[in-house]
Amino acid sequence: MQNKIEWEEGAVVTAEDIIASLKPLVDEYFVGSCQEAGEKLIYKLPDGRTFSLTAKQES
Repeated sequence: MQNKIEWEEGAVVTAEDIIASLKPLVDEYFVGSCQEAGEKLIYKLPDGRTFSLTAKQES
């Protein structure tokens, strides 16, 4: 089992940090290709369908 990602108190966590943390999980659990694109994670299935996950800070 993997350890949870922890950020130190007061750390500035960006949307890009969240996407970078999610990419290895998508790579491990899903067949297809996955790319980071700033605040988005672009996932492409072998059949050509494409999905994007977006991280953005809510106010």
